[in-house]
Amino acid sequence: MHEYIPENNIFVVFLLILFTAGLYYFWWLARVSPLFGDDPVINILLTIFTLGLWGFYINLKYMQKSEMMNGRDMKWFMILFLPLSPVIIQHNINEKFFSDR
Repeated sequence: MHEYIPENNIFVVFLLILFTAGLYYFWWLARVSPLFGDDPVINILLTIFTLGLWGFYINLKYMQKSEMMNGRDMKWFMILFLPLSPVIIQHNINEKFFSDR
Protein backbone atom coordinates (compact mmCIF):
# COMPACT_ATOMS: atom_id res chain seq x y z
CA MET A 1 0.00 0.00 0.00
CA HIS A 2 1.14 3.50 -0.75
CA GLU A 3 1.99 5.83 2.06
CA TYR A 4 -0.83 8.31 1.93
CA ILE A 5 -2.20 10.79 4.43
CA PRO A 6 -5.97 11.11 4.11
CA GLU A 7 -7.77 14.39 3.99
CA ASN A 8 -10.22 13.76 6.81
CA ASN A 9 -12.41 16.71 5.99
CA ILE A 10 -13.29 16.82 2.30
CA PHE A 11 -14.79 20.28 2.80
CA VAL A 12 -11.25 21.48 3.57
CA VAL A 13 -10.07 20.05 0.22
CA PHE A 14 -12.82 22.00 -1.52
CA LEU A 15 -11.96 25.22 0.33
CA LEU A 16 -8.23 24.85 -0.33
CA ILE A 17 -8.81 24.40 -4.06
CA LEU A 18 -11.21 27.34 -4.09
CA PHE A 19 -9.13 29.79 -2.02
CA THR A 20 -5.82 28.99 -3.71
CA ALA A 21 -7.39 29.57 -7.14
CA GLY A 22 -6.79 25.94 -8.09
CA LEU A 23 -3.14 25.65 -7.08
CA TYR A 24 -3.91 23.15 -4.34
CA TYR A 25 -5.45 20.94 -7.04
CA PHE A 26 -1.95 20.29 -8.42
CA TRP A 27 -0.70 19.29 -4.96
CA TRP A 28 -3.73 17.04 -4.50
CA LEU A 29 -3.25 15.52 -7.97
CA ALA A 30 0.40 14.77 -7.19
CA ARG A 31 -0.66 12.92 -4.03
CA VAL A 32 -3.52 10.97 -5.63
CA SER A 33 -1.99 9.97 -8.98
CA PRO A 34 0.25 7.18 -7.58
CA LEU A 35 -2.80 5.54 -5.98
CA PHE A 36 -4.24 5.03 -9.45
CA GLY A 37 -0.94 3.97 -11.03
CA ASP A 38 -0.19 7.21 -12.88
CA ASP A 39 2.83 9.49 -12.93
CA PRO A 40 1.97 12.72 -11.10
CA VAL A 41 4.49 14.84 -13.01
CA ILE A 42 3.02 13.84 -16.36
CA ASN A 43 -0.52 14.54 -15.12
CA ILE A 44 0.41 17.99 -13.84
CA LEU A 45 2.35 18.95 -16.97
CA LEU A 46 -0.41 17.72 -19.28
CA THR A 47 -3.01 19.62 -17.26
CA ILE A 48 -0.97 22.82 -17.57
CA PHE A 49 -0.08 22.44 -21.26
CA THR A 50 -3.62 21.50 -22.33
CA LEU A 51 -5.07 24.42 -20.34
CA GLY A 52 -7.02 22.12 -18.05
CA LEU A 53 -8.50 19.70 -20.58
CA TRP A 54 -6.34 16.86 -19.30
CA GLY A 55 -7.51 17.72 -15.78
CA PHE A 56 -11.13 17.16 -16.79
CA TYR A 57 -10.22 13.83 -18.38
CA ILE A 58 -8.10 12.62 -15.46
CA ASN A 59 -10.77 13.66 -12.95
CA LEU A 60 -13.40 11.71 -14.85
CA LYS A 61 -11.09 8.70 -15.06
CA TYR A 62 -10.18 8.86 -11.36
CA MET A 63 -13.80 9.35 -10.36
CA GLN A 64 -14.71 6.19 -12.27
CA LYS A 65 -11.79 4.24 -10.80
CA SER A 66 -12.54 5.41 -7.27
CA GLU A 67 -16.16 4.32 -7.59
CA MET A 68 -15.00 0.93 -8.87
CA MET A 69 -12.57 0.61 -5.94
CA ASN A 70 -15.55 0.72 -3.61
CA GLY A 71 -17.56 -1.78 -5.65
CA ARG A 72 -19.89 0.71 -7.33
CA ASP A 73 -20.45 1.69 -10.93
CA MET A 74 -20.28 5.33 -11.85
CA LYS A 75 -23.71 6.57 -12.85
CA TRP A 76 -24.18 8.65 -16.00
CA PHE A 77 -25.29 11.74 -14.08
CA MET A 78 -22.01 11.88 -12.14
CA ILE A 79 -20.53 13.78 -15.09
CA LEU A 80 -22.62 16.74 -13.92
CA PHE A 81 -20.53 16.79 -10.74
CA LEU A 82 -17.21 16.98 -12.61
CA PRO A 83 -16.29 20.37 -11.07
CA LEU A 84 -16.56 18.71 -7.64
CA SER A 85 -14.70 15.57 -8.69
CA PRO A 86 -11.62 16.08 -6.46
CA VAL A 87 -13.95 16.10 -3.44
CA ILE A 88 -15.80 13.00 -4.66
CA ILE A 89 -12.56 11.17 -5.44
CA GLN A 90 -11.11 12.09 -2.04
CA HIS A 91 -14.26 10.85 -0.32
CA ASN A 92 -14.04 7.53 -2.18
CA ILE A 93 -10.34 7.16 -1.31
CA ASN A 94 -11.05 7.87 2.35
CA GLU A 95 -13.93 5.38 2.25
CA LYS A 96 -11.76 2.64 0.73
CA PHE A 97 -8.48 2.96 2.60
CA PHE A 98 -9.40 4.74 5.83
CA SER A 99 -12.90 3.53 6.70
CA ASP A 100 -11.78 2.42 10.17
CA ARG A 101 -11.35 6.04 11.33
